[in-house]
Amino acid sequence: MKRRIRLIVCMTAFAMVMTTAGAFACTGMYVGRDVSKEGTTLIARSEDQGGGAYNKMFKVQKRITRSGRYYKDTGTGFKVKLPKTTYKFTYVPDSSDAEDGQYPASCTNEYGVAVVGTVSTEVSEEYEKADPVKDTGKGLREAILPGLVACQVKSAKQGAQLLARLHDKYGAEEWNTILLSDKKEAWIFENYGGHTYCAMKLPTDKVAVFGNQIMIGTVDPGDKSNYIFSKNLFSTIDKVGAVKEDGKYNLAKSIAGFREEYSNMRTWEGHRVLAPSDAGDYDNDKFYPLLYSPDEKVSVTQIMKLFRDRYEGTKYDMSDAANATRRPIGTTRSSDVHIIQTYAKLPTDACQVQWLLMGNAEHSVFVPSFSGITDTAAEYKVDGSAVSTGSAYWMFKRNATLAQSDRKFLSKGTKDFWSRQEAKENALVQKQLKTVTAKYKKSKKTGRAYVTSIGKAAAKKQLNNSTVLYRALEYTATNNDNDRGSDKGKVTFTRPVSLKTYAEAKGFKVTVKGNRYTLKKGKDTFVLKNKAKSVYKNGEYTDDLIYPVYKVGKTVYAPAGFTGYLK
Repeated sequence: MKRRIRLIVCMTAFAMVMTTAGAFACTGMYVGRDVSKEGTTLIARSEDQGGGAYNKMFKVQKRITRSGRYYKDTGTGFKVKLPKTTYKFTYVPDSSDAEDGQYPASCTNEYGVAVVGTVSTEVSEEYEKADPVKDTGKGLREAILPGLVACQVKSAKQGAQLLARLHDKYGAEEWNTILLSDKKEAWIFENYGGHTYCAMKLPTDKVAVFGNQIMIGTVDPGDKSNYIFSKNLFSTIDKVGAVKEDGKYNLAKSIAGFREEYSNMRTWEGHRVLAPSDAGDYDNDKFYPLLYSPDEKVSVTQIMKLFRDRYEGTKYDMSDAANATRRPIGTTRSSDVHIIQTYAKLPTDACQVQWLLMGNAEHSVFVPSFSGITDTAAEYKVDGSAVSTGSAYWMFKRNATLAQSDRKFLSKGTKDFWSRQEAKENALVQKQLKTVTAKYKKSKKTGRAYVTSIGKAAAKKQLNNSTVLYRALEYTATNNDNDRGSDKGKVTFTRPVSLKTYAEAKGFKVTVKGNRYTLKKGKDTFVLKNKAKSVYKNGEYTDDLIYPVYKVGKTVYAPAGFTGYLK
């Protein structure tokens, strides 16, 4: 069967599709709690765009009790009536001037429900004719779905059931996949057309990584405890030619028809990284299973790394110019990446930790916040598409853009810097878990105040680190910029470190007098100056640093390579 994307008649509509509602954007991931190193359920997604610049925000919607309200898709005018009371939830919206809707992307609500979506998918031409999507402005879109669900459900299953009712009543304009989780279970919801869909309860001992593909495979129409099927799903499949295996319908093969590298290689890469013993070589025509057992338990930091994956260690490695046109998981066109961990033993109001990365994962950082927060850092709420030095998105994205401008010399040091920050944040979250529980035992108000304060503190710390990194990275990138036609004169960027902390760790006594920093240990004395590159040892010039010593706030920074002198 020949598959195709929905035809877009006018260029304005096409432009909208190529942004957040991109026909083929995003990568989804799932880790069941029984195969998680932290014992948490994990749902995650990269939000990929048509271009590299796309501002996203991070906000909290308060609980509201008021009749007569609607959740409106501001991009099309379509709206859905809301219940009198809607719940508090966090979300990650587009800037308002994008004018294609909210796109809340990643949501956590006060009842411990997380909703991530969507991953855009596609169907065969035959299937689309059998169940056409709705006309623009007449149905559901990714632009509202995660928030529409998060604001009114108390469990992941309720979320899947609500999605089913919404698709039955209104129909959909797009094909997409949504992930949902709570303290008890996780679900995946796949929409196949105007009114057909399947929701499936996800097993706790499996993982999943998938591109823009329909992924649910063989199903038993009689299994109503683990699945939710639209009424006309199987009759529609029968019309176009059902594919059955051992007497069961294979939804992916029946509805999609075949695979393409653009998405299928990302799906395979998940198998290769998490279950290498069973992945085998890439097969373009293979329908890789949605769910599988990892070779080892999977940590949240491994999932962070997987979102940065560009097929390193394979013949498809993106660093090879011959592979430049391939589509990796770690695309430079991500506007944000979100990972939501659900801790079953935490208070329901704050049982999830969202790791939110602004920009693209390869050279940015995941920042944690608990779901019970009532507010976010001001930098997360800067609206508008224009570059803003006060916007979290732009503060993180600018470093990624620089690092990617010359990966050979700038990438590793940038990754080193952020990986250390993520390790510290993850260790801190583990320490905070008991305190979160203790604060909530006092009262919900006390608990929410605490998680809000530590969420803002984490953001403030990493935003400051983004400035620290940018000062060093910008200098190095600029200094390396030359027209020699070769790499002559270029230096490899190394991460900035606190001069005082690292010198003292080597046993040096550090004294500061004006802009002069003296490091003394035994017979050796090193002298450096703020805003200068020269290094003096025992009164004599020794060498130049790859970038000048500099100060951000009260901390003085120097290249990590400098510590090699301190022996």
